[in-house]
Amino acid sequence: MKNFGVNFTAITGNNGCGKSNILDSICFVLGISYLNVIRASKIEDLINSDENIKLNSARVALTLKKLEINKSNEKILKNEILISISRKIFFTGKNRYFLENKKVTPTKILNFLYSINLNITNPHFLIHQGHISKVLSMKHFELLELVENSIGTKLFEAKKKSALETLREEKKTEIN
Repeated sequence: MKNFGVNFTAITGNNGCGKSNILDSICFVLGISYLNVIRASKIEDLINSDENIKLNSARVALTLKKLEINKSNEKILKNEILISISRKIFFTGKNRYFLENKKVTPTKILNFLYSINLNITNPHFLIHQGHISKVLSMKHFELLELVENSIGTKLFEAKKKSALETLREEKKTEIN
C-alpha cells in the first residue's frame, strides 16, 4: 500500500475493493476490538480462510513515521520510522500485541498511542461511512465534547482528576 498523505488521505474505490478492510486493519492493529467498529460478528472472523486454506492466525502491522513542521509551517514526513505496532489474532480468539516486534500488553499499546495524542477509546476516533450525518446533526455541546475527546483534553482531565484524588488520599494517610 502507498503511504498516507501528510495532511489528508481519502480512500476511494468501487464497492468491494477493500476500502473498509483497510480501516478495519488499522482499527484492529491499534487494539480496537469492539465489533460495532470492525465489520465482524466475532474477532476470529478477521482471519482469512476458505475451503482451500485454513489459517490459524493473522497479523497486521502498522508503521508510524515522524511528522515535522518546517520553517514555512508545512508538515513534512520524515523517512525515519517512529515505531512499529502489530497485533496477532489466533483462531482461538487469543491476541498478542507487539511494539517494535517485542510482545507487550494492550495497555502498553494504548499508553503509547495516548503519548502521541491518539485516543482510540474516543467513539469518534474514526468516523465511518454513514456516521458523518450523525456528526453533522450534533448540537453545539455535543460537537464540543467530540472535539475535546478527539484532541485528548477529556482524557487528560480524567487522568488529572485521578491524580488529584490519589494526592488527597496520600495527604490523609500522612496526617493520620
